[in-house]
Amino acid sequence: MSKQVVNTEGIALAAGKLRTSNNKIDSEFNTLAGKSRQLDTSWKSAGGDIARRTLQNILKNNDDRTKTIQNYVNMLQQQVDPGYKNTETKNVKLADKFK
Repeated sequence: MSKQVVNTEGIALAAGKLRTSNNKIDSEFNTLAGKSRQLDTSWKSAGGDIARRTLQNILKNNDDRTKTIQNYVNMLQQQVDPGYKNTETKNVKLADKFK
């Protein structure tokens, strides 16, 4: 039977990096949304209307992306990392009883 090792520190580190990247992407999208609102008042044309609708769809889809990544980060931080540590601790205690 091969030995499997879970790098809990790596999981915690990766989750933190994902959270930071997600926040940076959100910040950039918020900046883009602000710039778009500034253009709304001055860009009056059919092309401007299409561009605004397209951008609004992209921004709307960003909310879904944000939630998906955030849910994944939460799962890593709240379930995988501590869950693995708790399971391993229990397994070691059980194994110690048979020594």
